[in-house]
Amino acid sequence: MTILETLASAARFAGSRWQAARARGPEDEKRLWRYVGESRNFIHVTGQLYRFEDYLAGLAPGGPSRTSPVLNASTGAFSRPATEMLLAVLDEVSEPQQKQHVRVLIALLDFIADTGQIEEVEDFFIHHHQYAPIAVARFTRREDAERWLKDTAEPPSPAHILIGDDYYQCGYMREDDTRGLEREYVMEAAIAALTAKGIPPGAPSFSSRTEAEEWLKRHPAHPECFVVIAGEHYLAVHHKRLKLHTLHPVASALSAWEEHKKKLALEESEEAEAPPVEDGG
Repeated sequence: MTILETLASAARFAGSRWQAARARGPEDEKRLWRYVGESRNFIHVTGQLYRFEDYLAGLAPGGPSRTSPVLNASTGAFSRPATEMLLAVLDEVSEPQQKQHVRVLIALLDFIADTGQIEEVEDFFIHHHQYAPIAVARFTRREDAERWLKDTAEPPSPAHILIGDDYYQCGYMREDDTRGLEREYVMEAAIAALTAKGIPPGAPSFSSRTEAEEWLKRHPAHPECFVVIAGEHYLAVHHKRLKLHTLHPVASALSAWEEHKKKLALEESEEAEAPPVEDGG
């Protein structure tokens, strides 16, 4: 089982426990199970799957059954209570597979503590709906991104990066050293949703991108706002992790999103029409 499958299975277990808590009604327990789930999401979107896999490999067989000393000393609002809840669940469940899921989740929170990420994960849990999708790096040109992907021993995966103002998915497979970049239409889809009922009036107007960027340094968007540059509407997006803004021209983003949807629809149609693959038995 790959680390992606291991974490996905543990996340499904956490989801089932959240559903059970939701049915019973205890708000604190629901919140802690959500925190566990978002902790897994954070590790995934920041490309730390293989780092966590190495952490798991370094644990004693059958562990962990106690919390990290770092986590015990933390003043975070959720990390320690969530781990205490998981330890109680570990004692409660009897099925070996369930116990393994709980151990993975405890190890996940310990990993976050031991790598100094408690504050960042708790901020992600509380505020991530107010942030742009996380990108772990930004490059001016695709050539720079491809060089980084090639030269980095183990690049973050799966994770978004920015090339200019565009999102790309960074992929790396440890098993066969496969590496790749694929364009993703993250902001184009968001712009289509945000402008479905029109662009709100009153957007600040600037004569140049440089002027807009200087203004955004003093008025950071949370996570986005519309601006006008040389008469054209842009969506300005704040990337808290990278401490920068990207600027997305609305008209061309909407056009790119429509083209991307047509491409996806064509691919789905071709797959549906393809003859079934016969079993050569």
